[in-house]
Amino acid sequence: MSDSPIYERPAALLQQLIRFDTTNPPGNEAACVGYIDGLLRQAGIETTLLALDPNRPNLIARLPGRGEAPPLLLQGHVDVVTTAGQVWQQPPFAANLVDGYIWGRGAVDMKGGVAMMVSAFLRAAAENLDTAGDLILAIVSDEESGGIYGAKFLAQQHPEQFAGVQYAIGEFGGFTMYVGGQRFYPIMVTEKQICSLKAT
Repeated sequence: MSDSPIYERPAALLQQLIRFDTTNPPGNEAACVGYIDGLLRQAGIETTLLALDPNRPNLIARLPGRGEAPPLLLQGHVDVVTTAGQVWQQPPFAANLVDGYIWGRGAVDMKGGVAMMVSAFLRAAAENLDTAGDLILAIVSDEESGGIYGAKFLAQQHPEQFAGVQYAIGEFGGFTMYVGGQRFYPIMVTEKQICSLKAT
């Protein structure tokens, strides 16, 4: 294991996050969120844990800026969809590194994104990054089933945590597209609501 800070090893951080089985339902995000909380606290960053259900906490951390611009929100979720009935080439919660790829449930949706956000946040703190506005990190539970314990709970019960936020970096797909021989990186400005259907 390397002695370098975890923010310099986002792939190792991703592997750790994948190894927490946060399948939703039931979620059980507490251990995963607690791990991230520990990393932030070890770095001297104050955190706030907010939960409607103690097994499904949400984490908020803030790095103060100069107050010359609105805060920037980095928001990601750690719950994942089920692996039931699926056949995997690698165990879905082992986070094996094979041929340069980390295999695991949540690698793309969205523990890879969370690993990048946490790494960037830790690096910003370690390097005393001077930003015009505050940086806010929100790690939430329950995105895959509608956000009742996560984003909805925070927005409805703790809106003060996001006061002044005008811009956010949230979920992204981790993929590129090729059109006419050129690579494109999709940027999403809005997203659909959850929709569950059962065909009989």
